Amino acid sequence: MATQARLRTVPPVSANPSQERAVFRRWQRYRLNLPIRVIYTHEGNTKIMSGRGHDMSEGGVLVFAGMELKTGDEVAIEFTPPFSEGPVRAKGIVRHRRGYNYGIQFLLATQRDQEQAEKFRGLLRLAAGNATE
Repeated sequence: MATQARLRTVPPVSANPSQERAVFRRWQRYRLNLPIRVIYTHEGNTKIMSGRGHDMSEGGVLVFAGMELKTGDEVAIEFTPPFSEGPVRAKGIVRHRRGYNYGIQFLLATQRDQEQAEKFRGLLRLAAGNATE
């Protein structure tokens, strides 16, 4: 799948409404609202929290989860498609946080990581109704 930069305009942050700023995105975003599990292991303790996936792109996913994570924390995110044998899991790293919304970038260190992330993305695209893209 080819990736391309997308341009969107953002309302002005100044008092002058004629000024807009452009925001470039590397990948197209898919709007979602699906159940996702976030798995975080730290110092031998594992926490599993249910959350919601809101935006997904080729590079990662925005997740709302009621757990404390910091930028740079490595996590696994898991999605169980309807009528499936089991969940699909992808590794990621927290790149952005606003409250309990976490921007998680997919980690693609190994061939298996790449395969799992692609499977995860494909299932999320299907769930979002974008199976042909």
